Amino acid sequence: MAATTRSRRTGTACSRTSRRAPIPAAPGEPVVVTTLPPSVPGTVELPVPGAPADVRVVLARVAPLIGWAESVRDCLDEDERKRAAAFRHESDRRRFVVAHCVLRHELAARTGADPASLRLGPPVPAVGSRPKPRLEDHALHFSLSHSGDQVLVATAEREVGVDVERLQDPVAAEQVVPLLHPAEIIALRTLPAADRPAAVTTVWARKESLLKAMGSGLFREPSVDEVGAGPVPGRPVAGWRILDLALPPATGPDRAESRAALTVRVP
Repeated sequence: MAATTRSRRTGTACSRTSRRAPIPAAPGEPVVVTTLPPSVPGTVELPVPGAPADVRVVLARVAPLIGWAESVRDCLDEDERKRAAAFRHESDRRRFVVAHCVLRHELAARTGADPASLRLGPPVPAVGSRPKPRLEDHALHFSLSHSGDQVLVATAEREVGVDVERLQDPVAAEQVVPLLHPAEIIALRTLPAADRPAAVTTVWARKESLLKAMGSGLFREPSVDEVGAGPVPGRPVAGWRILDLALPPATGPDRAESRAALTVRVP
């Protein structure tokens, strides 16, 4: 059960999750839904068949959590507050605040720490890569993605990357296709035009999750790795497993379809 503590930074009330034993890693074992309760009311833990048991992915919707996020935003550090204030559009600011508050409370649920005490960085850059955020003083890895009204947070005792993408419109999808792996281009071109946007969005989510897990970002060309355009993701890079995520139907005013994927480090 969540308790209330005082932020060391501001002295304001901040939700805290009681300490729990770490979830044991089990590489290659089918997913076992963790026993942790939702770290934030209204979030949903997604099943991830084929993922190691220490992997946890939660989904949050922005709109229902705006009020909650504003009430706990003192958990954000100075850098996060500056980044939130820099957004020109209120909708973008709210999405950022909700996403980072959910992230901090999810990390707190798994580490037993005060959400405000967690230090997210500085990022550790890999050679030829985009800096990859990390959690200081804890071995837990995490990845954050948000698109439209949806926020995904993945945590694991191994390197992990998650991505969610709103379904691309037909024009945007056609512009993306030439950027992909040659085998993916061929597969996508064989699909009926009506099916192509969903397939392209799936491919892009798979690629983004892989690149985020590897810390490569778009420094690694999307044409390099064949993640697959079919129903089963490919495994283009040794030591990494790509898994599609099944999202519940969108509700509320933002009903846009989305696709999501997770990449985890495996032996």
